[in-house]
Amino acid sequence: MKPYSILPILLVSVACQADSANTSTTAIGFDAIEPSANLNWTTCFDDFTCSRLEVPLDYSNKSVGNTSIAFIKLAGKNATADSPSIVFIPGGPGGSGIQLLLESRDLVGTILGEQYNFVSFDPRGINNSGPILDCFSGNAEARLAFNQLHSTGITNVSSTSLEEQYYSSSIYGDWCNNAVKNETPYGYYVTTPAVARDLLTFVEAEAEATSQALSDAKLWSYGVSYGTVIGTTFASMFPERVGRMILDGVLDAEQYYDNNWRDNVNQMDATIQSFASFCHAAGPTNCSFWGPTADNITTRIDSIIDRLQTHPVALSGLQNPGLPNVVTYSDLKALFVNTIYNPLQSFPLTAEILHEVEHGNVSALVGAFDGLAITDDARLIVQCTDSSQRNKLRTIEDFRSYVQYTTSQSHYIGDIYPIFLETILCRSFRTNLPESMVIQGQ
Repeated sequence: MKPYSILPILLVSVACQADSANTSTTAIGFDAIEPSANLNWTTCFDDFTCSRLEVPLDYSNKSVGNTSIAFIKLAGKNATADSPSIVFIPGGPGGSGIQLLLESRDLVGTILGEQYNFVSFDPRGINNSGPILDCFSGNAEARLAFNQLHSTGITNVSSTSLEEQYYSSSIYGDWCNNAVKNETPYGYYVTTPAVARDLLTFVEAEAEATSQALSDAKLWSYGVSYGTVIGTTFASMFPERVGRMILDGVLDAEQYYDNNWRDNVNQMDATIQSFASFCHAAGPTNCSFWGPTADNITTRIDSIIDRLQTHPVALSGLQNPGLPNVVTYSDLKALFVNTIYNPLQSFPLTAEILHEVEHGNVSALVGAFDGLAITDDARLIVQCTDSSQRNKLRTIEDFRSYVQYTTSQSHYIGDIYPIFLETILCRSFRTNLPESMVIQGQ
């Protein structure tokens, strides 16, 4: 068995939380920091220093103006101002590197060595870094209406759900395009190639601050999940500027830029099966859904799936105060998809929920599918602008083929994955980006 260090598990776990939560960490400390073309570090978050690096919106046409990228640094106990910086590149798209470093502060030095400075950042369009685009321009009613129209359940929940989700998907891009046209003209300038160029600006600014030659500045980095796409993009654009680079939880960059996420669904069922194995090994006192064998646990999970697929459970809200609701097969699948994104932390709660559902109490699943609704646009804006030149998911035939593939590859996740990942929403984006900001089609 391959040995695992604590840090990769932690970083992937934190990154996946950022991927799936669609939320941002608190912007404490950054609003008061003046953006600068130099790295002016200011004390923040107690033991950290922060900076807002001013960068061009468009490196090929600097006349369009600037934006700022939020960076955070934790000095190793034995580090100096001249010590190398290891840049942690967050997952997503949409993950916050600020959150990533704040949550892993107690381990990075122990694992990698206290002789380094540890740096992370919020990529363009994320959290504390500009430009920020709200596709619905603060119109919560319109956003809710779209989610209700589009997020109707897993993609094959009915004979018409696939078609409904495909045709309603164009609404999202229309709203994003309108927001760019009328409110945030450079809201699409958040692509991964632009982020890679921002990282080069950062390492050069660091070199300048320590009187090193800019041409010698190199990136030392640790990228997780989507952060590996940023890392490989940087390496392809600036190969001579790579110092040392760790890519962990690698996402296929070609499939990412094609908007054709396929390989990452292939092993999802193995995660659910590992839940069964770990639960059995933990014993009845440590796993609420324990069974005498791992196969017994898997069989009981399948039984719950079959039951909810044919018999949704109505909750009147009378016995336990609340609104009427119905728990469906889609809610159960939402539990599974959230579990695989953060398995080590999620397994105990998943076991408890499955135990309750098996015994007739489905209340913990109320609203689980609705919790996947789009509340923040950052992930999709980056994802859709990155694939704008190469998108292989445009027609209903493309979408149907993709759904057929994911459902054939994963019993537990395949039918919810298309509506969870929402790659189909990219089909109506009209980005009109400078060539320097996109990866060209093949």
